[in-house]
Amino acid sequence: MKRETAEVDVTHLDESSRRVLAVFASHPRRHSANILMEHLPDGTWSLVCEIPSPTNDRRRAISIWLDEKRVPSLEFGAWHTHADLWDSDPELSLRRMFDYLERIVRGEIVLAESPTVGDGMPFRVIDRSDREELLNELTSPLVSRHMKLLSWSGAEDAVLDDLRDEPA
Repeated sequence: MKRETAEVDVTHLDESSRRVLAVFASHPRRHSANILMEHLPDGTWSLVCEIPSPTNDRRRAISIWLDEKRVPSLEFGAWHTHADLWDSDPELSLRRMFDYLERIVRGEIVLAESPTVGDGMPFRVIDRSDREELLNELTSPLVSRHMKLLSWSGAEDAVLDDLRDEPA
């Protein structure tokens, strides 16, 4: 069920939404993002930021939203994380989440094309700079070495096996 959305009115947003909005205000992707607030079942409003991929591939879109506990969350494809998993301090955890967003935008964090969940959405991310993680992927009998790795911009797309000899 799609929730009602509206243009952002900070007077209707909760404190967590206002904190996210304040950090995102200076972000380079802010101008290409769709920033709205969504009406929640409890009658309150919450911030939702959607950053479409320059490829126009909806599988590569990035979203920032607040979960049911009002914790800022980051989504890339069908993969997502919550800021409170990065640190218990709300300000530091939000900063770390936005740092991770930057790594996604730069193509350091990519989506593994398979497996997928409903609608063909990839739900696993791979850190291209983590040689151990890449080695685990390359040697796993469950993963095809020909699996595509999808970057947010499309500029850093790769095939897993092509990263075998990439410098650390």
